Amino acid sequence: MDNFRKQIEEDIREYQEEYPYISNIGKDEWAFNYWVLEKLFYEENELIEEKIVDYHDLGIDAYEIYDDTKEVYLIQNKYYNDKTKITAEYIKNDFLLRAITALENGTYTKSDELQSFFTKYKDSDDFTVYLQLFVTNNERVIAAEEYVREFNCNHPKYHAAIFYLDDIKEKYFGEVKQLKKSITVYIESVNKGTILNINSESYKLENVIDARYVFTPVVSVFRLYRDSIEKGYPIFDMNIREYLGNKGVNKNIYKTLLDTEDRKNFFYYNNGITIICDQMSKINQQSSNPDMNAVFSIDNPQIVNGCQTVNSIYEALKNIDPSNLEKEFKDTFVMLKILEIDRTKSDDEILYHNIVKYNNSQNAIDEKTFVANASEFKRVQVELEKKGFLLLIKQSDKNLYAGKYKTISKLKKANSERMKKFGFEEMSKVGEAYIPLEKLLQIINAFMSGGEVAYRNKNKMLKFNSSEYNTAVNFIKDSTIDIILDLYLLYKRAEKIKKDNPENRYPIPYYLIDGFAIYECSNRKKEMICGALSDNAKVERIVKLYSAVTKAYTKEYYNKYSFDYNKMIKQPVDYAMLDSQRDTLSSVL
Repeated sequence: MDNFRKQIEEDIREYQEEYPYISNIGKDEWAFNYWVLEKLFYEENELIEEKIVDYHDLGIDAYEIYDDTKEVYLIQNKYYNDKTKITAEYIKNDFLLRAITALENGTYTKSDELQSFFTKYKDSDDFTVYLQLFVTNNERVIAAEEYVREFNCNHPKYHAAIFYLDDIKEKYFGEVKQLKKSITVYIESVNKGTILNINSESYKLENVIDARYVFTPVVSVFRLYRDSIEKGYPIFDMNIREYLGNKGVNKNIYKTLLDTEDRKNFFYYNNGITIICDQMSKINQQSSNPDMNAVFSIDNPQIVNGCQTVNSIYEALKNIDPSNLEKEFKDTFVMLKILEIDRTKSDDEILYHNIVKYNNSQNAIDEKTFVANASEFKRVQVELEKKGFLLLIKQSDKNLYAGKYKTISKLKKANSERMKKFGFEEMSKVGEAYIPLEKLLQIINAFMSGGEVAYRNKNKMLKFNSSEYNTAVNFIKDSTIDIILDLYLLYKRAEKIKKDNPENRYPIPYYLIDGFAIYECSNRKKEMICGALSDNAKVERIVKLYSAVTKAYTKEYYNKYSFDYNKMIKQPVDYAMLDSQRDTLSSVL
């Protein structure tokens, strides 16, 4: 069995051990839905159960709604561990039509939230539906994929995709397999007049690198990306975020390319793509494409700006019959800026990194940033490891640390005193030392902005320049490692108490952090964290107090607003109510 498939199984076993109180978690097929929502869609654990509609429903197993971008994901999962194949008929009738038809007709009954969202936005130009099927083997079905391709061409607002095991693995790790380190690709243009060639030697330009601005058909970009995927070449520079697909392609780019009338205007709508390469060949005025009379090659291209554009071109054009690509997109162009840089020279290497930096900082980046290279997070990762805790910046860090710490005696020696202070037993396995970065950022946001922010906005924690991202990064920059670690472990202690509580609800961990910040840290002063948590007695008092406070708050909130626990935690905190409960209970506990 594939090692990644085994990892999914292990993750499911962990869910079943950690959350035995969740209905259906013991059924592997249902638990795989949980895995998909947590690992691929970054959903908050306490909100996942209500997003799973029916693990054997032929229409939808689970869903995700993004109200701010008017996007909805309709998710189906096939938890296969053998040679079982999906069928083309299932794809045609159930995956692509059953749920969509019910939602369009307003007759979908398994989720009021989903039907209401669909009805509210279905006529909006910005509305997009992603139908995604996750299959845990690599038994591809060509006929099924043909149905998906045809569906996508005929429904610009809907975007269907099948993810087999290798595709799921790539999404999970957020990394492209790097099998080959070099590639040569060809760029076409109408003629030499549609290429601006800046040759520093010919033009006697000092300190100017060779560059070309190329009016190129989008088909050239499609082939460039397709070839890089097929050859395992990492086309996107490591300093920008590799496309994950979790928030989809750029919907406007995608729809424009599928619109047979509007696609000719694509060049005017788009800002273009910046590529850095090792070398460009001379321009040849002969091409196999009768509509293109200029072609040249580039070696080892790296896309440093235009990630969304490239991915959107690829996603749109891969739905088109390959034999019709040239004809259908002969009038659809995009601008390429290609820079030739010799990275073996130190000055050129500095220039390369600055080009990457400024090309991306001057544009709004709406995808998750490539946090693996964020210096602040790397610094915290190094410092936490010294104290016996392991920050997971990328999901692949889990595998890295599992190999590095086959024995955990070094970790235990470094963290034993702090573990005792927070009421934990000694670690017995390396996984107990893991601190997921996104979770850490949620906890920081709960402290600085409130519990509801941590619950509702998990998907924004790693989004570059979001208020949640900036809040967390600024907190990290201005805090010691002890402050960060103590705050995290307070959350983990609350989580453990909640797990051991027969009701499995109290304390509400992010609300505990919120109350701790307001009342124990004088209205969110982070410099007070370590003092407020200086010994086990203080930790236990805080956990005991806020277990009672959050339970009483939940009951009063229901009486006042008629919202149960699951709906309440997504609502703004009623601080007057929280304050009243805290005042009452602190005098008796």
